[in-house]
Amino acid sequence: MKRTSILAFAAGVTSTAALALLIAAGPDHSHDHDDHGHDMNAATHQPDIEAETETEFDMMAEIAKLSTPGANHQALGIMIGDWSVKTSFSMGPDAPPTEGEGTMTVQWVLGKRYVQSHFKSEVFGQPFEGIGYIGYDIAHEEYVSSWMDTMSTKITHMTGNEEDGDALVMQGISTTPMGDNPMKIITKFNDANSWTDTFFDKMPGSDEWTQSGTIVYTRIIED
Repeated sequence: MKRTSILAFAAGVTSTAALALLIAAGPDHSHDHDDHGHDMNAATHQPDIEAETETEFDMMAEIAKLSTPGANHQALGIMIGDWSVKTSFSMGPDAPPTEGEGTMTVQWVLGKRYVQSHFKSEVFGQPFEGIGYIGYDIAHEEYVSSWMDTMSTKITHMTGNEEDGDALVMQGISTTPMGDNPMKIITKFNDANSWTDTFFDKMPGSDEWTQSGTIVYTRIIED
């Protein structure tokens, strides 16, 4: 659906809701006419209509502002493309890392408001597949993401922002056999063709962040 259609629909909804509220909460005008049927309040109705119209325009302007992609969305464009992936994760602080390889395809969706990632690899010898979305919430001024994969029935949500000018730091809650734990992912772009996600967890009973793994992405460039 075109943006103009969405805004037109939103305007219709806004106008209908406003009209319903006015009808429900407004005063009784059944006696506002004289014996000849003339509207005695006609002179006072025009300012009310103008105020309603101005409010609708203000609401539409705010809707347009909150729905228009900006610089924070454009910054995600560096992720678009096909990537080869190398993973390294440890099951515990003293456990050796388990390494793997895979691929990921990243593309824009919904008018470049969000980035969709489709990840494929193997985990413990089994096929693994995941889908993620990331975007920027203008109203709350933060990046937001969601992730789902074949090793869980949970959708993991994370929020965060840029830190130190060159890193995107996202935090959320991971669900493991040991329970729900705080998790953090720090994303750093090495250059236009390489970036790294570093994963951290807070283990039960600890307030310290423990590094649990890394994923290194290298752009697949066709000859």
